This record gives sequence, C-alpha cells and structure tokens, in this order.
Amino acid sequence: MGNLETDSKFLKKAMIVNVVGTILKVCGPLLTFVMARIFGAAEFGIFVSAQTLLLTIAHSATLGLDKGLYWYLPQNKLNGRPAHDGIMESFWIAAAIALFCTGVIFVGSFTPYISKELPWYAVSLLFYVGTYVFSTASEGNRRPQNAVFVNSFLTVTLAPATSIALHFMGIPHALPLGLLVGQVVGFCVHFVLVRRQFPEMPMNPGKLVSKGLLLYSLPLGFGEFVSSFLTRSSLWLVMLFLGPEKAGAYGIMVTISNALQTIRVGFTPILTPVVAGMDKDRLKTDLKPVYSYCVFMVTFIQLLIGFFIVLFPGEILSIAGKDFIVQPEALGILLLVHLVAGFGGMSIVVLNGMGKSLYSLIMDVISLGVALALGYFLIPALGLVGAALSMLGYNIMAIICNNIYLIKMGYRPYSVRLVSQVAWIVGLITFYVMLNVKQPELSLVEKGGIYLAVLALLGIYWKIVKKKMDADREKLTSGKAE
Repeated sequence: MGNLETDSKFLKKAMIVNVVGTILKVCGPLLTFVMARIFGAAEFGIFVSAQTLLLTIAHSATLGLDKGLYWYLPQNKLNGRPAHDGIMESFWIAAAIALFCTGVIFVGSFTPYISKELPWYAVSLLFYVGTYVFSTASEGNRRPQNAVFVNSFLTVTLAPATSIALHFMGIPHALPLGLLVGQVVGFCVHFVLVRRQFPEMPMNPGKLVSKGLLLYSLPLGFGEFVSSFLTRSSLWLVMLFLGPEKAGAYGIMVTISNALQTIRVGFTPILTPVVAGMDKDRLKTDLKPVYSYCVFMVTFIQLLIGFFIVLFPGEILSIAGKDFIVQPEALGILLLVHLVAGFGGMSIVVLNGMGKSLYSLIMDVISLGVALALGYFLIPALGLVGAALSMLGYNIMAIICNNIYLIKMGYRPYSVRLVSQVAWIVGLITFYVMLNVKQPELSLVEKGGIYLAVLALLGIYWKIVKKKMDADREKLTSGKAE
C-alpha cells in the first residue's frame, strides 16, 4: 500500500519533473504568440476554436480510459495481472471512436453545417487520442517525465513551428497541417516509450477492456466530455457574442494564464495514484501532509509565474501584436481563477483518488450550467472581463462544494501552514489591482528589480514553510513507527 515516506519521496521527484515541464512548456506559448501575429487575429481565432473542438472530441473519445489507467496500472502487479494490461485495450477503443468522429466530420463537410476547413483539423483526432492513452500509461507507471517531455515541449513546440514554416513556404492549410505534424510525432514518440516500458505488450491484446477498468473510467469519460465544454465554454461564448477577433485576443490571455493552470494539472497524475493507494487508516493520517505539500508547491510555483505576468503583461501580450491587447484587465481575473483553483481545486483530485468519479461528473454538469448562465449574461455586458468572471464564478462554486464534501466525509486535508499561502495570493491580486488602477510608469529595469526582490522574499518564505512541513511529516512518521 505504500507509506508516507515513500509517497513523499515520489512527490518531490515528480514535483521537480513538473517544474522542468513548466519551463519547457514556455516554448510552445511563445511560438503560439508569434503564430498569432503572423496569421492575424481573425484566422488565429478560428484556429483556436477548431483546436478546442478537437480537444473536446478527443478527450471524449477515450471514454475516460486514459484517466482510468492512472488507477488501473499500479494495481496490475497487486492483482497478478500483466503489467501492460489495459493499455492497448484502451487504445483500440479510443482509436475506433476517433476514426468514427473523423468520418462524420468529413461527410458533414459536404453539407452547409460543417466548415470545409474542419476536416483538415479532424485528421489529427486519431493521434490525439493515441497520445492521451500512451501518455497516461507512462504516468500510471510512474514515468511522468515521458509525458512532460512530449506533451509539454515536443508537441506544443513542433506544431506552431511547423505551421509558421508552412506559411512562409506558401503551403495552404498551414495551421491544421502544423497541428497534424505535432500530434503525429508526439504519438510516435509516446508509443516507442511505452513499448520500452512494456516490451511484452502485444499490439492486439486479444480481449476487450476489463470490466473493472471500464466501470471506473466511464464516469471519468463523461466527466471529461462535460469538462472539455466547461473549460472552453467562455471562449466559445466570446466567439459567439463578440466575434473571432475578440476570441483570438481572449485565447491569448487564456494561453498566458494557463501557465498557472499547467502546474496544478501536472499534479493530477501524481496525486491521484498516491491517494488511490491509501486505505481508510492512511487517509485519516497521511492525506493532510500529502495534500498540503501538493497545494503548497502548486501555489508557490504559481506565485513565481504570477508575479512575472503581473509585472510584464504588456510585454507578453505585445509578442502576439497590438490586435491582441484588448481589455487586459481580464488577464488579472484569469490569474485569480487559477490561483484559487491551485489552492482549493485539487480537492477534486483527492475525491477521484477515493473513487468518487460519479460525484465528479455531477459537479462538472452543474458547473457547466453555471458557466453558461454566467457567460450568457456577463459576456455581452462586460466583454472579455465577463468571460473571465464567468470562469471565476463556476470555479469558486465547485471548489466550495468539493471541500464541503470532503469535510462531511471526515477529512480536513488543509494544514495550518497553508494560511500564509492565502496571504501571498491576496498580495499578488492586490499588487495587480494597484498596478492597473494607478498605472505607474515603470521601466523594464524597475520591473526587473521588483521581480527579483519578490523572488528573494518567496525564496526565504519557501525555506521557512518547507522546513516546518518537513518537521510535521517526520513527526507523524516517527509517531507511527513508535
């Protein structure tokens, strides 16, 4: 079942991998900004909308089997199953659904209801779902570095770079073709890495996916379908109410703020199997230190990135071009969304680790309803700010419900050491408001000096809190030994 010391060592190693992945992932958004400048706001807005549709379909096509592998693969050895059991079974199901959806899009393109451009994007669907399955297989086998390298660097860098190169070569459909190249390469690399981990894994498993994996995964699959709409609902509503140019500008802001979300999402495949491996006794004693450590590290890294974005928003947005500098105050709200989610949003990861996937699905459906309602009223009235506020609204609602559920189950996973994190988050948002209200003229040198000072203070703070949390964990571990 594991123990607190083993879990802590894994979390620390995985955290380092996650940080490296975040650094590598900077390359992708930078090239995306350049791509946005080259192709223009309108064409880039269409690209963003088409890509989000593909992501929604691809995530739904896996039926949650990719996420189920986080839980299923670690149990193969315990239950006497082959180590690779569930991987190829999940892939072939997802691939069949992806091919069917691709065919529907191609046939639909001959009708007035589907754009003639969309089939060019749909070709990537098969490689999207393959990447999801093989990526989570590596993570379920405690090889997060594979997913970090391919998903956070290789694919997201190669796709925009290829699109830019094809554009200057005068080749049409440069945006969807670049996306295809990135996904094909990512899929091939993931497949090779998984084969190296499981050399005895047959291409044809000769059986269907197990009932246990399917029953656990289906609620996650439906939840992923709803969640895909949920996370992209504000962008689609912006496209509907405000047009492709505003959607392109909002897409850039979402891309920037997602630097904070990446940290939190990166801990999902790390924390889920750790919680799933805890029995009821360990949940009562070990959940709080494990969860609090994850929350501390997620929000700490988010603060490092957040202060940089707050100090240099104009410089970051200007990379994409002047057309994308629209209602920049929306960026501050999006930062708050991910900071709040980083602190309280991982509660849903704990619940999924406990097997509460049906609850997760119900909350996603409720959140989608709230998001659509808020977006319908706020976006036409407030523009991009309304879109950001709709995201903030449904996130806060979901976080409150998730944590109330945990409390009712008898779990209080937040350490008192995290109170200081709340103070830092409030400080960052206050700093952002002050900069935007007073709008002081700060030079790059002055901004750099302020950021270095913040880094120094955060470094001191990290050493103090980490030392206290390590002492708490060692005290708990020694108490068990006695």
